[in-house]
Amino acid sequence: MVVDSPPARRRWRDKPLGRLALELSFIVVAKIAVLMLIWYVAIRPLPRADVSPAGMDRVLAPASASSQGNPP
Repeated sequence: MVVDSPPARRRWRDKPLGRLALELSFIVVAKIAVLMLIWYVAIRPLPRADVSPAGMDRVLAPASASSQGNPP
């Protein structure tokens, strides 16, 4: 009578469920990296305009003759 030896231990990557988990985790990490790259290149926050009262005063109010340095 021939006794079969116990099956060799398979690594978790060789099992179908383990391989699927590895592939799905790789896809998730790759998508996160691509989205971060797109955000950094195209959507990152741009410098904000100066909306303080003093900044709006400089933009909306015309410059007076005394501030330009011309003698009267």
